[in-house]
Amino acid sequence: MALHVWNVLGKAKNVCQATNLLVRWQSTVTMVDHGSTQIKQKAKPISEMPSPPAWPILGNLPLVMKNKLRMDKMFERLRKEHGDIYRVYVPGQGTMVILFRPEDIKTLYSNDGKIPKIPGFDMWEFIRKTSLKDRYTTTGLINNSQDWYEVRHKVQQDMMRPKSALYYLSEMEDIAIELAEKIEDMKGKDGILDPTALVQEFALEAVGCVFMGARLGALKGAGDGKRLIENQTKSMAIAMDLFFTPTSIAPYLPTYKKFVEYQGEAFDICKKHVDEAIAKLKDDDDTVIAKLVRKCGKDSAIPLIMGIDALQVGIDTTGSSAAFLLYHLADNLDKQELLYQEICNSIGPNGKMTESALGKMKYMKACQIESHRILPAIFGSGRRTDTDLVIGGYAIPKGTTVVRCGSTSSNDPASFADPEQFIPERWIRGCPERHNADSFANIPWGHGARACIGQRFAKLELYVLMVKLVQRFRMEYTGDKVETVTHLVSMPDKPINIMFIKR
Repeated sequence: MALHVWNVLGKAKNVCQATNLLVRWQSTVTMVDHGSTQIKQKAKPISEMPSPPAWPILGNLPLVMKNKLRMDKMFERLRKEHGDIYRVYVPGQGTMVILFRPEDIKTLYSNDGKIPKIPGFDMWEFIRKTSLKDRYTTTGLINNSQDWYEVRHKVQQDMMRPKSALYYLSEMEDIAIELAEKIEDMKGKDGILDPTALVQEFALEAVGCVFMGARLGALKGAGDGKRLIENQTKSMAIAMDLFFTPTSIAPYLPTYKKFVEYQGEAFDICKKHVDEAIAKLKDDDDTVIAKLVRKCGKDSAIPLIMGIDALQVGIDTTGSSAAFLLYHLADNLDKQELLYQEICNSIGPNGKMTESALGKMKYMKACQIESHRILPAIFGSGRRTDTDLVIGGYAIPKGTTVVRCGSTSSNDPASFADPEQFIPERWIRGCPERHNADSFANIPWGHGARACIGQRFAKLELYVLMVKLVQRFRMEYTGDKVETVTHLVSMPDKPINIMFIKR
């Protein structure tokens, strides 16, 4: 406070001016403090917040379960009926406040505490501390406890450093070339193929290369890669049901037992490969696993858990993002051609990717951002509040689940003109189409300390995928508009039958 007073007085040229400035400063501080109190006093209680009709005890659970495969559309429809902020009640999560406006989302995230709490992570933490406690000596990053903070603190520097991802540029390029060759072999006589399953295999192969130090054979459709893909597909199909299940009753449900079985099998497969990678480490290794071992110790469980967490969140999220990206390029041939020209100008029609070329490819990066804006892999995210908040004129008590419906925010015409149109130029400085949206209108990787820790690796996977496939093929899509099915991760709601025409 004293420092602010001296800053005020330092601007004065004489005693009279200093006195006037000090009086004005004191008045401003009083008004700000009084204004904050007034906002809290004028805020409506959460009970007055709009809400759809609810059942006794079950609340809005029947509505949610009926629409669980179209959660994004359900929340968007309810917005039209109840406004920009409303609440639903679901057993297992309690009262959930739904947000859409960037300014409300900013208020939510700006009040994060030391350990921002993610709704839904409680179930993962519960499983790892109870049913799988013999395997998990640490719960890693998918939890809401001190464990998350300590693990994140140890790994974030190496994970978020750009060089850490770029170290794998050559390996990822090889995997993308293998994908392109598989597409060439598998496409029909008419050149048409739905690449959704193949890009999931690509994503798993890339995750395995980085976090398990091994090629898992996913693109060959054999071995551990095939088992992990099948396991993950089954897990994600039932994960949303567990999101709405109280931990007190979950262990008695067949769905829970199946999920634990899948998680245990995935752990065992990953452990085998991570143990092998650690045994082969050399002192001069600069791999992610080597950095984690040096930081955490050879006996630490963190390198293994990081590999498993990367598997849990990386296969489907990067796989679905890749599928949506190829759809957008194939459905917008003019934009695909601009990307191809940038690739040719940067590395040539058959050239290999380099770090310097990657840094110059602005249109490629803009294509990734724009595709992610229109069809994000995760339709929303949220927090369980650490403190009492006022959002949208309503008092929201500490401990309330607040959900950001990101897929609606990023497609809101109030933020982005012609939001359904694929316009990569929105993200390039100096272009007439450059957007002026609030930064919180589009945050597909999350925000703050809970932002996706593997996003640099995921982005690199998508960049390499784009370059190698666009170098090899002209892609065309003439089917119906693709939207999403909302499992825990959003997936295409129909086959993306793309014609791959060799250049």
